[in-house]
Formats: sequence, structure tokens, C-alpha cells
Amino acid sequence: MKKSLLLAALCCGLLACSEESKGLAASENTSTDTDSTVFVPVPVDYSAGRAMNKRLGRGMNLGNSWESKSYSGDVPDEPYNFGYNDNLDAGWGNPIKDEYFQLLKEAGFNSVRIPVRWQHNSDPVNHTVNPERLAGVKEDIQLAIDAGLAVVVNFHHYKELMVTANNSETDPAPYEAEKAHFFALWDQVAEELNSFPDSMLVLEILNEPEMKSPDLLNEVTMGAYEIIRKKAPTKTIMIESYHAGKFADLDVLKLPEDGNIIFSGHYYEPYTYTHEGHGYNCVGDDSYVNSALSDMQKYVALAQSLYPDVNGGHVPMNLGEFGVSGQTGSCSTNGPSNRSQLLWTKKTIRAAESYDMSWHYWGFARTGGFEAYDSKTGSWLPGFLEVFQNPND
Repeated sequence: MKKSLLLAALCCGLLACSEESKGLAASENTSTDTDSTVFVPVPVDYSAGRAMNKRLGRGMNLGNSWESKSYSGDVPDEPYNFGYNDNLDAGWGNPIKDEYFQLLKEAGFNSVRIPVRWQHNSDPVNHTVNPERLAGVKEDIQLAIDAGLAVVVNFHHYKELMVTANNSETDPAPYEAEKAHFFALWDQVAEELNSFPDSMLVLEILNEPEMKSPDLLNEVTMGAYEIIRKKAPTKTIMIESYHAGKFADLDVLKLPEDGNIIFSGHYYEPYTYTHEGHGYNCVGDDSYVNSALSDMQKYVALAQSLYPDVNGGHVPMNLGEFGVSGQTGSCSTNGPSNRSQLLWTKKTIRAAESYDMSWHYWGFARTGGFEAYDSKTGSWLPGFLEVFQNPND
């Protein structure tokens, strides 16, 4: 969104805004007097999304499992690695164990987020997901529900779609084909997963979108939204913005006028601290910074101005990923200490909860130094459980 549009939105957030616009919750009306476009927020009753967001509460990402892959590189020569052996959720040696769900419930968590690379081993001709992958994910969803945990399921690491989208200006055909495949997979996944209770399952459209074009981001997001809503009419839908799911990029989205949605953002600020050893220097605690409270305040103000709730407040918000790669990561003892890792995590949780955000920590086990649980010893890493259970202490 242009700065002028955002300023108009912020001003409108302080005054009475139109409730007569239809279609998208945030509509754009062109003035007959000028060439500028005025952004008009449309208040929506987000009661359904808010109730589901409260149910998600405190959550955990079961990452590096169903989104793992058994080929090298982001886009294999054979589309989606179709026809080759697949290791399902064990592609990166971190399969989800059945007992994890009860363990997380007993630890006080309310929900889990299950990232899934649905396109992996999918059929490029019939545009269907791998049946073993579908069966395995459904089994894990049921195990989570049986343990009393709500579930978020997404499309994770869909690199094929993002690469073709970012090359579409010069080579549009691959993007159109990939978009059609993505929509067809969502059509099947939404129909299959709609059998689970509405109160226990959220469908997240696309993890960390990296399309450079806001227009393509909205085209893909809204296209998938419409398909999901047809096949799963009463499920809560979760939506992320671009630059890999940044809260601050809410202004480039065109959210639907739908009260049963949640806006999700990822927070790893600053990356120079949280991602030491993952493209950033290993300097230990010297890079420590946490500005989560002031950052969340800004994100919430943006949501309030762009997507207000008729009952007061704004579109429900979820902190979908956050964490620090500590000394179990590639930096080892040259990485952030356990003490600073826990402090950053505690402050971030505290900030999110102060603004009624649900959250999902990245991640549970074997996630490149971000893990809170040691799957080899079957025990929580020092201090994590206390931070998750009592972030205000």
C-alpha cells in the first residue's frame, strides 16, 4: 500500500469509517475529484475468528517433519519429486512421535501447528497430494485432537510457487501452471480436512509468502481462500503477508470480509541475534536485542486501523513462529546463551499475550538450534518449560 493510503487508513481508524462497502474488508474507492485512491476500512464481526484464536492460545510448532523433503535443492528436476521414494515426516530425521501430543497437552499447551509440504510427491498430472502424506497428516491431526489440542495445518515451503511467481513477468506460463496446481491441492486438502471439528482445526493458506509482487500475493491468497471457503465453509482460515510473513506487511494484504479468519505473523527480530549461524555471525549474546513489546504495539495499531472489529478491536492475530537458535545450533558455544535465549523468548511471549495474540513457538524438537525439547533424551531443554508455562514470572 502507498504511504498516502496508509495515512488515510490511520486517520480513518481514529474516526467513524464506512460500513457500506462490500466484498473485501479493506476496500479501495477511487475519488472522482483526484487521481488518488482512498483506503476505506470496513469493520467486520470477528467473533468466530477471535474465539478460535483464543482456543489456539499457547502453541508449539512441530517443525522439520511433514515439511521435510528427500531431494536436494528447492525445486527438483522431476516435479515435486513425484514417483520417487518419500520419507514422509522423517525426511530430515525428525518424525512426529505419537506421544508428543499428550506430552504437549500435559505441559500446558493448547494447540500445535503442523507445517506440511503438500506439494512434495504430489501428482503433477492429476494434481492430487501423495496419499500416504495425506493419511499421515490426518492421523497426526486426530492424535492432537484426541489429546485435546487444537491444530493449525498449512502449506509450508511451497518454493515452486514462489520461484515461478517471482519470474512471472518474463515467463508467466510456469507461474500459471504452479498456481493451478496449488489451488487444486488446496481443493483436495480442504475437503479432506473438513471432516475434523471446526472448533479444533485451522487451515493456514501459505507459510511465509515470498512473492515480490503484492498483486500476486493477493491473487494467490484470495484464490486459495475462495477454494477453502467452498470446501470448508465453517473452518477458521489463517492468512500471512509477504516478506516471509511479516506483521508489518499487513497493509499489502486484501483480507476478505470474513469474520472467521486470523492474521498470522512471524517474529524473529532482530535476525542478527535470533539467527546466529543461519546466515548471521556467531557473536553470542553481543547481538541480543528484544523490542517485542513496542513492535507488537505497532502491529496491533496497524491492524486496528486497517481491519477493525465491529465490537471493538481488530482482526484476530497469531504469532505463528518465533524463537532463537541457541547453543544447540550451528554456532555451538559461540551462539546465544541459554539465559539470553530464554529471556528473549519470555519477553516475546509476554508481549504477544499482552495484545491477546495466540502463539506457536518454533520449534519443538530438532529445529536447527531453535528446539525446546531434546528428542534423544526425551526431556525439555533447561528453562523452556518454565518460560512457556509462566512467561510473566
